[in-house]
Amino acid sequence: MARKKSIVIVDDDVEVSEMTRMRLEQTGLYTVRVCNRGSVALTLLKETRPDMVLLDIVMPDADGTEIARQIAGDKSLAGMRVVFMTSLVEEEETDRSSVIGGHPFIAKPISGEVLLKSVKEFFELGH
Repeated sequence: MARKKSIVIVDDDVEVSEMTRMRLEQTGLYTVRVCNRGSVALTLLKETRPDMVLLDIVMPDADGTEIARQIAGDKSLAGMRVVFMTSLVEEEETDRSSVIGGHPFIAKPISGEVLLKSVKEFFELGH
């Protein structure tokens, strides 16, 4: 059996992050950790080195785009896939080639179906 992919969700909205975690874990394909404080996200990412981080952009204690820049600039986190989750853009305004700061994103609110399809595609495409 293939190793489960690891994902860290960084989102200040506890309800959104828990629903996202549960939906991903139900597939049996992913192990998921949640971080509800952007200010400690980098520490958790360095400790766990996940395959992907689902990163909220707007958080009260940290800016998701700045966290993504820090990930990109940290050699110990090289190759980590960053996918933004944001309510700044609505799903109707996007397509699969849409990016923010060079990273793909999923528009909030995220349906379970869109979440699972998007995460699977991002892993397959190597984002």
